[in-house]
Amino acid sequence: MKRNYFNKWAAAVLTFTMLLTGCGQAADSNATDNEILPESAAETDSEVKGDSASSEVASESSGDRQTLKLFVDETWWPYDSWNGRIPEMVSEKLGIDIEVTVAADDTAMNLMIASGEMGDLVCTGKFGRMSDSNVCYSLDELAEMAGEELELHSVLRYVNTADDGNIYTVMAGFSPECDMKQYDKAVYEGPGLAVRTDIYEELGSPEVKDLDDFEALLAQVKEKYPDKIPFIYNSVHNNNFIKVLFGATTGSEGFIDMDGKAVPFIKDPNLKAYYATMNEWYRKGYMSDENFAFTSDDNDLEYMISDKVFAVSKYCDTENVFNGRMEKAGCDFTVTQLIDLTNMDGAKFHQTTAGWRGLFVPKSCSNPELAYKFIKFALSWEGQELMQWGEEGVDWEWSEDKSYPVMKYDFDNPNTEEGVKYWGWMYHNSVTNSIPGYENGGATYAAKKAITDIAEVNPILGMLRLNADSEEQAIMKNLSELYKTKSVEIITAPSAEASEKLYEEMLTTADELGIEKLEEWAVPRYEEKKAGYDAIKDNEK
Repeated sequence: MKRNYFNKWAAAVLTFTMLLTGCGQAADSNATDNEILPESAAETDSEVKGDSASSEVASESSGDRQTLKLFVDETWWPYDSWNGRIPEMVSEKLGIDIEVTVAADDTAMNLMIASGEMGDLVCTGKFGRMSDSNVCYSLDELAEMAGEELELHSVLRYVNTADDGNIYTVMAGFSPECDMKQYDKAVYEGPGLAVRTDIYEELGSPEVKDLDDFEALLAQVKEKYPDKIPFIYNSVHNNNFIKVLFGATTGSEGFIDMDGKAVPFIKDPNLKAYYATMNEWYRKGYMSDENFAFTSDDNDLEYMISDKVFAVSKYCDTENVFNGRMEKAGCDFTVTQLIDLTNMDGAKFHQTTAGWRGLFVPKSCSNPELAYKFIKFALSWEGQELMQWGEEGVDWEWSEDKSYPVMKYDFDNPNTEEGVKYWGWMYHNSVTNSIPGYENGGATYAAKKAITDIAEVNPILGMLRLNADSEEQAIMKNLSELYKTKSVEIITAPSAEASEKLYEEMLTTADELGIEKLEEWAVPRYEEKKAGYDAIKDNEK
């Protein structure tokens, strides 16, 4: 289903929501869930398909197949229909067709939650909103409907358990430590840095092993190529690569571990040195005011294609992605990923995620058992291999020691007409998403390996999920806005002294916004969850 259909659907949902909540009162993303959500559906057993408000059995679409409506809460999602060789293989195997709707904007999910009409499956990162028995079925509940028990690794069950004790999804992007050890070629994704290859080579391809070397390179670019901006960073990835080199958090919300306690991200002491360096680069002319007006993930690429910039701080796959897009744009130059900077003293990548998106079954689901069948397949290794890697023997085959797949196509630039890879992003673990890159090698895998080598893994911080309607969430949102606004002021200050003063003012304001309240909430929960995780983290199952 195409995005233009969603615009009509969203308008209808908004009208319905206004009727429920009163004329002119729109759904607020921070509103209390119980105020805008329907009451929990009547009890359901294995013979009942969904609740009384939406009791239609999923319709047959092709032979014996039945259709499930999937909503993807990712505006950038590359597929807006369930077409291609790989989706067809999944449908044939499960007897399920998928009718797809992709979010048109960031408000879409909140409107759907407000209406209570969310189709049959929802792929979203809104864990707190969806992990509610009034909104979604728990996976254990769905398994019981199917007459079985949900089998999950104890660590996956632990990190995905909601505050009410239920598990509503398994979030993508996380693997237990035993899997990471078993598949030693598995790596984490993370930030990266790329530079113009031709300019770098014209300057003699100097060794860049730390920030001093990189700053010297920027100085040469500033002197010899005055029409180029020496350095920019991506607005979505927030200059995370440079932060990693200082050992600072890459988050703009959430918590960090400080002396064994969970404290808000903004208190990270390593940010002070990061800001001081960025301010120095700005005052030396290595950065441009235009950078701080970036709002799109593609702004940096546009500047590179337009021959305006030398270095871009973005992601581990920047070389691969940029070069493909630049070739199509007709550029006669490429970019090169710089890898070795992560070896510098003090560099650290804080890997704190417990996953970033999951598949949920809302109470509006017309056939919960069928939705569970799809999710169960998506969570399985067989499902991850097929939906992410493709067809074994055609798209890939195991290495001789079965430690990684040997890909028969460029995994970083798949043929989207085949429907390969990205449907596997509805659920994948850290292993299945990374080991395909080993055989291809190249800069992307090397950059991921470099980040993994300096990673400090702590998924407990990712488990500190604030309720969407809570006072703590409101405080965190205010801290995030403060951080984003003040960061620009700190970096662009006219002097080092002014920059440091603004940094201290940011911390003072953060205290006034309620950091103490957040710490009262986070510290005991972190201690409790960490003790539970440490007791099971080495479990084999």
